[in-house]
Amino acid sequence: MLDIKYDIVGSFLRPEEIKTARAKYFNGEIDLKALREVEDQAISDLVEKEVAHGLKFVTDGEFRRRWWHLDWLKEFDGFTTKHFDKVMNGVTNKIELGYIEGKISYDKNKSHPEIEAWDYLQSLAKKYEGVEAKKSISGPNMILVDHFLQLGTKDTAYYGNNIDLVIEDIGTAYQEAIQDLYDHGCRYLQIDDTSWTYMIDDAFNEKVTALGYTKEEVLEWFRRASAKALEHKPEEMTIATHFCKGNFKGNPLFSGFYDSVAEVISTIPYDGFFVEYDDARSGSFAPWKVLKDTNATFVVGLISTKNPTMEAHDELKTRYLEAKSIVGDNIALSPQCGFASVEEGNSIDEEIQWKKIDLLVSCQDFL
Repeated sequence: MLDIKYDIVGSFLRPEEIKTARAKYFNGEIDLKALREVEDQAISDLVEKEVAHGLKFVTDGEFRRRWWHLDWLKEFDGFTTKHFDKVMNGVTNKIELGYIEGKISYDKNKSHPEIEAWDYLQSLAKKYEGVEAKKSISGPNMILVDHFLQLGTKDTAYYGNNIDLVIEDIGTAYQEAIQDLYDHGCRYLQIDDTSWTYMIDDAFNEKVTALGYTKEEVLEWFRRASAKALEHKPEEMTIATHFCKGNFKGNPLFSGFYDSVAEVISTIPYDGFFVEYDDARSGSFAPWKVLKDTNATFVVGLISTKNPTMEAHDELKTRYLEAKSIVGDNIALSPQCGFASVEEGNSIDEEIQWKKIDLLVSCQDFL
């Protein structure tokens, strides 16, 4: 397992050249090859900047993605999406949700854009001594969330209403995808999964109840799917998970505390848990004392990627040490989320983004 003292969640604000190129691509003005060339250069520049700012684990910023989760989930056969408009915070947004249209599986013999993206990132990271590339993917539970809870669809085109079979196939497909990434040299994988924080939100749980499910039943779906996905985890691979309370253009989607889900999550054999703690909305660190006697690293997300206000170094130290007194010595520091869960990004600018990274790296004196 990697020795992690400080890290990032993954995504970075998209530079203007990528935004322009993606707009041209979707308008039919350039082809995919031309778009990839722009993305490749921007990712190369990003990795160079990550290393220059002192990061030991680098990502591609998710520069090739529209969404933090759906671009990865589209790698699975039997899963697709639908588009619609949704008003959020007084603004009409283009939304995409996924659903199950057939048997969920992963074919490693197919061409996978996310594998190609990993190969490119790894080739860049290898240029720098002491630097490790990290791949971020969305978790298996997001398929269940979108199809059964967000869309509220109880049947599927292939499985009928047999959720047990769905969970089995999702877990197996993830095993194969994880092995494919391992075979391509990935040794540090982060599985992002906000399904857990859907279930701490009272309003969302009312929706769950209205659909005829219980909170305990849904949490068991998530536990089984996650555990199944990690069943044949390669020994030399560090696999962490990240969850926050949603991040759409810097706006949170859920509210509540982790008390009712932490114990279930902690039973899943992740090597690390990246958890959002950038404000009072997250509550105390107490729910995560269940990790104290495990080998897992608790990565406390104290630096906000949503708020442009800079945190104080000494305040971060105080909160970090408070968390450490509860979870033990296996602890690290990070921002609470990425800087751009969707391609539009959070409501901060690039200068603040890199100041936040510099602040993170400067905290080595107490880590």
